[in-house]
Amino acid sequence: MRLSQRGLGATVRRNRDLTLALAGVAALAVVLDVVGIGWGLPHPTGDWATDGLSPLGPLALAWHVLHAEKWWGKYPPFHFLLLALVQAPYVAWLRLRGEIGAIGAVYPYGLAHPLLALGRLALLARLVSVAMGVATVVFTALTAAELFGLRAAVLAGLVLLSSPVTVYYAHTTNLDIPYLCWTTAGLWLAVRVVRGDAAVRTHVLLGAAAALAIATKDQAYACFALLPVPILWRRWQAGRPLDTALLAALASFAAVYALASLLAVDPSGYLGHARQLTGPANPYAGVPLSAARVVRVSLRTASATASTLGWPFALAGVAGLVLAAVRRTPGAEMPLAMGLSYYLTFMIPILYAVPRYTLPLVAALAPFAGLGLASLWGKPGARGVSARRALVGVVVAVGVARGASMDVRLLTDARYPAESWLAAHAPSGVIGTDAEPSYLPRLAPTRPVVRLTLGPDGLHYPGSGPPDLIVLTSARYRQYFWPPPRPERRVLAALLRGELCYERAAEFRSPQLFGPPLVRAVSPHIIVLRRRTEPCEAVTIQPSRRSARSAARLSDASSLAAAARSAATTSSEFVPSSPSATAAARRTPPSGSSSSERRRRDAVTRSTATAGRVDRAASRTPTSGSPSAAAATPSASVDGAPRSRMQ
Repeated sequence: MRLSQRGLGATVRRNRDLTLALAGVAALAVVLDVVGIGWGLPHPTGDWATDGLSPLGPLALAWHVLHAEKWWGKYPPFHFLLLALVQAPYVAWLRLRGEIGAIGAVYPYGLAHPLLALGRLALLARLVSVAMGVATVVFTALTAAELFGLRAAVLAGLVLLSSPVTVYYAHTTNLDIPYLCWTTAGLWLAVRVVRGDAAVRTHVLLGAAAALAIATKDQAYACFALLPVPILWRRWQAGRPLDTALLAALASFAAVYALASLLAVDPSGYLGHARQLTGPANPYAGVPLSAARVVRVSLRTASATASTLGWPFALAGVAGLVLAAVRRTPGAEMPLAMGLSYYLTFMIPILYAVPRYTLPLVAALAPFAGLGLASLWGKPGARGVSARRALVGVVVAVGVARGASMDVRLLTDARYPAESWLAAHAPSGVIGTDAEPSYLPRLAPTRPVVRLTLGPDGLHYPGSGPPDLIVLTSARYRQYFWPPPRPERRVLAALLRGELCYERAAEFRSPQLFGPPLVRAVSPHIIVLRRRTEPCEAVTIQPSRRSARSAARLSDASSLAAAARSAATTSSEFVPSSPSATAAARRTPPSGSSSSERRRRDAVTRSTATAGRVDRAASRTPTSGSPSAAAATPSASVDGAPRSRMQ
């Protein structure tokens, strides 16, 4: 009997082997997703996870809804409301203890112990992501069990849980895992429908899962846009293209989405969110389609998907696709249809591919990877079965270790020792940086921080005086080394060489691990520069003629090569110039996750082949009679002249 011919509850209750297998896979997923759950907490300004929900965001939305105030924002409201329900008991406890005063819009937000409260609120939100990450793995395994059997189900679950990207986002408050959870639930239910489950309840749950996925993150629409096509095709073949169950699914989708998206509660707020999503504020809007762009994003999508899965699992997925097509497995078209729908209606329109955006493709390919590995496992007594099973074991073990490497990166984030060093060696003084707080070590809310700008003509900062310290992070400065060439990297290289009256005080990096990090927000390389106390000379960097024409060369080949390596990796070859630096210089793997990023790094490395000559001006800037006054002005400049020889 097919699993789809049993009820939803009986699918698990009456299959003891499947229940035990799912429990084991879920337990491993819990371990991978919980280790390092406190990464970067508590944080005074939000989170180290880029685009993560702020700890108070769900409560703010709930406040607007309860007081009938208009709402609209970047993301749909459903997950905010879900998190508000989870956080509400803790907030009520704080209220009873008198630890919440007059609510404010800025730190400390009316909280008596803001760091502690914000950290716990963020932790509660992250635990919801953990639960939904585990559920995502279980739904993927159930899909594979429905299509290909128990062994494929176990292996498919292992494939999905071992991706460093899924492990990372299960640790954060980002919406990627929550919407993927509802999406994989919808995929499992859709597979059951096309394989013969005619129950109205299954159809109602399918419509609800699709609605909750889209009400969690809008891009989930792409997973379901073309999914009705194979469902209607199967129903037409069965001679029942439209019946009560299908109408129930449509009604369920409409009703649940209207409530979960607040369309029925606050139509104007919903329209405001839709305008923001489709208007000029959308960073992907207005990019014209072309054949070359489609080919480029297709290749990048394939590369990013393979990197997110891991190449052995990606190859197993391709093999499983072929096997499912040869065997004509009923319902196997559903994961393929979901992946194709997402690619055609999301990846192609935005023309942008990063590992984060390939998660639905990874989830769609995981059941096929389970089938490929299960077929390689073989039957008892088959020829070479021992070697084949050993190979599958090695592939799975390496995959799980690869997922666990994300936990290690979270636990050994380079910002932890950077925080300790700043507290011990520089507890006061103004800090300047060109990066967002989510990429930096956590700083005390009372610590003065100014935003720097690396312009083509020099280093700019607000106010009349320069900051005492400059904190640089590879999550930000490596962007200066991406093609097309940017003149700001001349300024960065001069700054790192100590030519703008700053010297390197310390630098921090996490230990080297195998495989690409895939997520740049995790453990960026941190460099701390300190303002020189002794007099410093003004420096003029004169690039070559070719550099002046293309703005692609720096004035010192060795410094650019080192900076380029640092920008392309989470580590670098820079040696701490101060004995107070606490982190040893160790190389780490490239942070790029796709072939396109590797090509950019290669282009950056090639661009260091030639460079201009450095001429240090002996004269000092005659300002107020101070030899260091040049760097004390609001802009420390790096001037270029076209008269230097090529090396």
